Amino acid sequence: MRFLLLPFSWIYAFVIACRNGLYNYEVYKTHHVKKSIGIGNLSMGGTGKTPLTIYLTHWLIEHKKNVFILSRGYKRTTTGEIEVKLQHESHEVGDEPLMYKKRFKENVRVLVSKNRWTGSQKARTQDSEAILLFDDIFQHRVVKVDFSIVTTPYNDLFVDDFILPVGRLREPKTNIKRANCILITRCPDGMTSNKKQEIENKLSSFKKPVFFSSIKYDKFTSIGTEIEAIQKILLVTGIADNKALRTYLERSYELEVLSYPDHYQYTQKDMEEIHQKFGNFANNKSIILTTEKDGVRMLKFDQFIKDHKWPLYVQPISIEVQDEKEFKSLIKNYVGEV
Repeated sequence: MRFLLLPFSWIYAFVIACRNGLYNYEVYKTHHVKKSIGIGNLSMGGTGKTPLTIYLTHWLIEHKKNVFILSRGYKRTTTGEIEVKLQHESHEVGDEPLMYKKRFKENVRVLVSKNRWTGSQKARTQDSEAILLFDDIFQHRVVKVDFSIVTTPYNDLFVDDFILPVGRLREPKTNIKRANCILITRCPDGMTSNKKQEIENKLSSFKKPVFFSSIKYDKFTSIGTEIEAIQKILLVTGIADNKALRTYLERSYELEVLSYPDHYQYTQKDMEEIHQKFGNFANNKSIILTTEKDGVRMLKFDQFIKDHKWPLYVQPISIEVQDEKEFKSLIKNYVGEV
């Protein structure tokens, strides 16, 4: 059936080509933002941008750098430019920006703005020396960053995909030329050198440095009643793909799963559904586990969680990058001293 959608893909690709051409030939203005790193993708859906943003933020903080994270605040109910505060709710600023603020607190400033250029100007007026991290910036041509990273998952490489609506590509593969490097995300433990070489060969025609990363699952963090010896988990997620997390948890725990759509805003009815589901299988060694992004979306039900004494935990994640020294050195070459 895919071939029936091909004409629509051709139309979509033509429109994107026209738009990019207007920027390439400077009909539309592009603004260079100094001391900046951009994180993006070619594909719709989750490709590992959020863990990379966390990884880079940790690195910059360790090197005593001031950090501004700029995001559009996907699915927020507000407009304009807003600096994220700890007391915000996820629907006001977006789940990912609030998650960044909750994780790093006073160590970072987080700004949501649909217009990344005006957002960056506001950030600069507040801190002229900060490193600006742009989340999901690759298609926002109005801004040119010092260093652009495109993420693509190990098991769903952009090079194997097709333009919307046949596939999930936001723009043609050849536009990877705007990136400075490609980061392969969600690589499995024990990835063989042959598989790594196979991927590098697939991407060789783009002539971009290729790096590999894997997810690192950190210790559960309790945001409810604490349980000592965990045996059973009800995993609740509203993310694009929870397969890797499920696989990781199934190695050690008895697992039940409730899956909601990506960036899902939970309702009172959902909380009651989760509570009923948990009650059906829970014992005194059971917990409810969710992601950091889901955790900030559940904050508005804090009283419900307390009243029902939920043993609610979140699963923090980070990433490990192979050839980390080379990866960071490449960033320094473009951004300056880090």
